[in-house]
Amino acid sequence: MRPFLPDLTRPGTARFVYVSAAAMVLMHLAIWRWIAFRRHQPFGHLLTYWDANYYTAIARDGYSGALFAFYPAYPLTVGALAKLLGVTGIQWLGAAFSTVMFAVFVVVCVRVSQRDDVPERLTPDTRLGWLFFLFSPASYIFHSHHTEALFLLLSFLSFFFSGTRRPGGGGLFGALSALTRNQGVFVGGMTALLAAWVETTPARRIRALLIAGLLSLLGVLGFLTFQTLVAGSPFAFMQAQQGWAHVDSLGGALKTLVFGNAWQSRDPYNVLWYVTWWVFLVGAVRLARWQPALGLYATLCLLVQLLQGEFVNTFRFAAPLFPLLFFLGDGCARRPRWFQFGVLLVLVLLNVATARHYGLGEWAY
Repeated sequence: MRPFLPDLTRPGTARFVYVSAAAMVLMHLAIWRWIAFRRHQPFGHLLTYWDANYYTAIARDGYSGALFAFYPAYPLTVGALAKLLGVTGIQWLGAAFSTVMFAVFVVVCVRVSQRDDVPERLTPDTRLGWLFFLFSPASYIFHSHHTEALFLLLSFLSFFFSGTRRPGGGGLFGALSALTRNQGVFVGGMTALLAAWVETTPARRIRALLIAGLLSLLGVLGFLTFQTLVAGSPFAFMQAQQGWAHVDSLGGALKTLVFGNAWQSRDPYNVLWYVTWWVFLVGAVRLARWQPALGLYATLCLLVQLLQGEFVNTFRFAAPLFPLLFFLGDGCARRPRWFQFGVLLVLVLLNVATARHYGLGEWAY
């Protein structure tokens, strides 16, 4: 007799992954449509909350003041498309663009997973690995007006090309990642490390490291040059964040770990983000034992949150860390079936709650 619950330890087929991804998107859209209906709001209003509103302002009017805190690749691309297509509803265009980028990532990742030369831990081994990524708490970010879907695709391509001994492609996409999010600088560094890691001789390792690293560095320099030309300072993005909560010393960063900063709260949401951050960090360290480049990438992306002096962005920071989420899901797939489905249930409930919070205009990062 067939078991009542499906086997999540099997590899995720293309059909399974595509259906699961579509189910995630449709579930979020249904939640948001219901919220808009109950509140008598236009559905498009839900796509303008928090950072989405800043991306719209940049795409429509360009950079100024506090907007320099946001990296240019996503909003300027959406702005260029809006002008080209004559679209005025920029939040709709941004959501559509992000959804396409997310779909491309899913398709490419599925196809890459079927190759024999895939770098270890770049793609999931199990269905549960896929579900951990697709239903991570803030996965709504991939089909809304945010930069993460573009960053997700660029970072994946960077690691893929470097991991398959094509450091030029890895460096190119690493440079583009550095123009998309602050985590992109870690993509550039770790894609160079991965490019060297997969080579077999010292000379080839040095060559791959330099090619991928220097090309990725062009993205960082390009970002600083852009800030200089548009704002008059290469560090305008830091000046624009002066009003944000952040620490100014190593001691302040360490205080974050014990809720020691004045602006930190111990309410249930902050405790949840705190616990989740530790789970992710432990997973990232364990991932580094299997694949140093990808594990260090995830670890650095998590540790940088300490500079904010709080963990309120944990869900959003972790959403595009696909190697970590794949790894955690694959790890849970080795546990008893009751544990697998228990963890998956908690994950889906968190995912639904986070999407609902965003639809209500509440903090959901």
